Amino acid sequence: MSTKGEVLYHPVNGSTEQTWDGFSWPGFFFSGIWLLIKGLYGQFVIFWLVVLVTAGIAAPVLWIVYACMGNKLHKNALMKKGYLTEHQWQTKPHSQQPTVVVSSTPAPVHPPLSSQKDTVTQLRELADLKAAGVLTEDEFHQQKAKLLNA
Repeated sequence: MSTKGEVLYHPVNGSTEQTWDGFSWPGFFFSGIWLLIKGLYGQFVIFWLVVLVTAGIAAPVLWIVYACMGNKLHKNALMKKGYLTEHQWQTKPHSQQPTVVVSSTPAPVHPPLSSQKDTVTQLRELADLKAAGVLTEDEFHQQKAKLLNA
C-alpha cells in the first residue's frame, strides 16, 4: 500500500509536491494515463510501445511493474528537475536569496551595455529553466517581467 513519502520543494518558488512510497493503485489501474499525468513521458512512450508490440499481452505485467515502481519513478523525475528535499530546502544557502543594495547615486536613464548583457544572460537562464521543466509557463513569464521591468 502507498504511504506518504517526502515532500519535495520547487527550487524557485518553493511550492511543494507530495511524493508517495510503495504500491500505487492509480499506477496499477490507469498505468498509461497515470504516467502521462505525472509527467513521466519517456515511461509513457515505453509503456505504449511495449503494449503495441506485444498486442496487449504484456499490459498486465506492465500494470504490476508501474504499480510497484511508479511512485519511485515519479520522485526520481522530480529530483532530476531540480526539486529539493526538505533538508536541502532548509539548508539552502542564503546567498541565493535576492539582496537589496541601496545606492546614493541615481540610476542611469539608460542601463549600460554590461547591464543589458546581464539581462540577456538572465533571460537565457530563465528560458533554460523553463525548457528543463523547472519553471512553469506562468512562473517564466513572471520572472521575465521582473527582469524587463528592473
